Amino acid sequence: MLLTDQERARAIADVAQLILASGQIAKVQRMVPGERLYGSDDATYSDVAEIPLELDETPPEELSGKIDAVADALPDADVLGEDRLVADSGTYKIQSVEPVHFFGAVTHKILQLVKLHGR
Repeated sequence: MLLTDQERARAIADVAQLILASGQIAKVQRMVPGERLYGSDDATYSDVAEIPLELDETPPEELSGKIDAVADALPDADVLGEDRLVADSGTYKIQSVEPVHFFGAVTHKILQLVKLHGR
């Protein structure tokens, strides 16, 4: 084993401290089940949680054609692809949620976001 349980716990705590230090909070909104004529564009969303995150609106160049922002969230954040994030800088659709693994521990989640204009 490369890392002990204590070292893994410390890595998770260190990343959490960095995310919390950003001071950013966003509301997570999830689609309310029901029939839709036009897909997710006409869906109703309800608030499910508020989560701390670190939002970066300048993603790496290789993502810029598809993604408007990325966010780092705590590993236990209740977020799913297709959810919405409502932050100070606007409303985003979550395109993907990727857990980040560090020697057997999930330290955080990376959220790839598309900005919803006019929201």
